Amino acid sequence: MAETDIELARPADPVGRALLFCSYGLAVAGGFLMAAITVMTVASVLGRYLFSAPISGDFELVTMGTAISVFLFLPYCHLRRGNVVVDLFLAWAPRKVQTFFDGVSGLLLAVIAGTLAWRMVVGGFDMHQYNEVSYILALPIWPVFPVAVLALGLLSASCLYTAARDFREITR
Repeated sequence: MAETDIELARPADPVGRALLFCSYGLAVAGGFLMAAITVMTVASVLGRYLFSAPISGDFELVTMGTAISVFLFLPYCHLRRGNVVVDLFLAWAPRKVQTFFDGVSGLLLAVIAGTLAWRMVVGGFDMHQYNEVSYILALPIWPVFPVAVLALGLLSASCLYTAARDFREITR
């Protein structure tokens, strides 16, 4: 098996399998949401073109839906090593050095995702407390925040898992 096949293989341990299962579920939900947004956008454009009657507030729905979907895709993307990697500085380095820096970057991303989750909790409470709503449809904005917090929490856990796996691989 090639090195990339090993990285992308289904985790054998229970923690990795649970993280992959949960992140896959969120990614599928994000895919369905993106498909629904696409259908709604097409319906709005056709309604605007054919009947001069677009879907009211379509851009608000697209904005909220896209934000939610992006958050839902992040944990699965990380577990499948789908993040953009710029190996300009480490292409020359031995595999163990590259793996070490993959682990370090996983730890750094876990801290960033955890911090973002914490701030999203604070922001969500503020949005709920002040009853913040969208401009046209007057939809409450706060329900987006718990979904983002869930996805960011899972991303943080996934980053810690992959970092631990990378550091274990270095010792082998």
